[in-house]
Amino acid sequence: MLTLYSHLLQAYKWSNKLQYHAGLASSLLNQQSLKRSANQMGASAKRRPKVQPSTLVLPPQYVDDVISRIGRMFPDLTIELFRPNGTSAVLLVTLGKVLKAIVVMRSLFIDRTVVRGFNENVYTEDGKLDIWSKSQYQVFQKVTDHATTALLHYQLPQMPDVVVRSFMTWLRSYIKLFQSPCQRCGRFLQDGLPPTWRDFRTLEAFHDTCRM
Repeated sequence: MLTLYSHLLQAYKWSNKLQYHAGLASSLLNQQSLKRSANQMGASAKRRPKVQPSTLVLPPQYVDDVISRIGRMFPDLTIELFRPNGTSAVLLVTLGKVLKAIVVMRSLFIDRTVVRGFNENVYTEDGKLDIWSKSQYQVFQKVTDHATTALLHYQLPQMPDVVVRSFMTWLRSYIKLFQSPCQRCGRFLQDGLPPTWRDFRTLEAFHDTCRM
């Protein structure tokens, strides 16, 4: 069961990575397309089928306002918003002195997230947010996997702001990552790791195997 879960999780990560690069490529192609003259595009544009957007595109100011309101809801959660590509937002979420999470957005939809330790570097050599490298610590690799699963759980396409708020509420439950015992076995450590799973409904802490 755990092997199947691991394979599905890996497939989902690769799918997200492919979608991210495809989105960048599409953006570049669209920019090139806009440079063509109206005469060049005239006949072919009429025959070309329109590509329907896969997600609702919301104004950046609306996205900024939603993120700002969520940040004010949780005093121990610091959210910094970046726009490295000009439109899509990337969030740097700092939870107390426990962890840092990089949350990649498409409009107000969470695309993927990477969780690292509080003292780990989250920037690349050229000063940009590192949205791909995994944590060097197993505990935060586990939390990243669970965060990916959480993104699959909190799905409500018509109310993306509720999804983001629910995900941040879930992420905030890790504020006592190294202090909360497992709700099933009562232990703090199992195989050298604290309880890294947080129930999506109750936010209770469980070891990865104890939640099964």
